Amino acid sequence: MRTPLAFLALAALFTAPAAAREVDRQEVAEVFATDVPQERRLYCRDTQVFTLADGREYRACVDWRAQNRTRVVRTYAALDGPETDVDANLDLARACFDIAVASQNDPHRDSFDENAFLAGARAHFELCARSRNLERRGEYSLRIYDNAVWLGGR
Repeated sequence: MRTPLAFLALAALFTAPAAAREVDRQEVAEVFATDVPQERRLYCRDTQVFTLADGREYRACVDWRAQNRTRVVRTYAALDGPETDVDANLDLARACFDIAVASQNDPHRDSFDENAFLAGARAHFELCARSRNLERRGEYSLRIYDNAVWLGGR
């Protein structure tokens, strides 16, 4: 028995996993990396030749500089969504993401609890998505990730 080609193409369309991409992100925390020491460096930016009293020439530094670099770990909340979506629906998803992140961002917190943040943000995202009739809401998800960067010179 032969299966029509159109049926195979349709079956492949519905069984293929939906591709996701990061559609929005916000920084939600920042800490100094405790396991990476601060880097310091002194260097001479400019020299000049001087003639000493005995007639010899001597090159000396005339512009010393100091640089410090510190490793900082930034934590981001990210909204992942379908690879393709209509702009209006994507705008709704981003608006709900903004509300979800804002609902969990306490400027007076002493430490960042990833699990508590995600649980609260996901709950607020879902409430917003339902109230605003976000289409394809099952294809949107929130996650947290870290990115370490150097701040300072070099």
